[in-house]
Amino acid sequence: MSSVVIELFNDLGQWFRPYQYQSALAIIATVLVIFGNDINSAIKKLVVRQHFIVRTSVFILVCAFGYGLLTVWLTSILAQQLAKLPDLYLLPVVFTVFFTLGIYAQKQRHI
Repeated sequence: MSSVVIELFNDLGQWFRPYQYQSALAIIATVLVIFGNDINSAIKKLVVRQHFIVRTSVFILVCAFGYGLLTVWLTSILAQQLAKLPDLYLLPVVFTVFFTLGIYAQKQRHI
């Protein structure tokens, strides 16, 4: 890679560094949107034979607390991992993750 491109990626990475937590949150939210239906289907299979109150309670717990807890916990972990990346690779990695998620969503007919 030429030194101009490396310097540009380093500068872009330094510029993007304060936004790594927000990008981690956006990645986790995207993953949960893409796989949320699969998660809900798996949970539904577990509680389908239960009483209405149990099914409703599980749904509330999973949606209100489960997804919220997953979002907070996984965002923190991903932000820590992004913090370990050198500035040179930060923006290309985030872009590649979003691009890959977009391709996957397209193939699964989510978009």
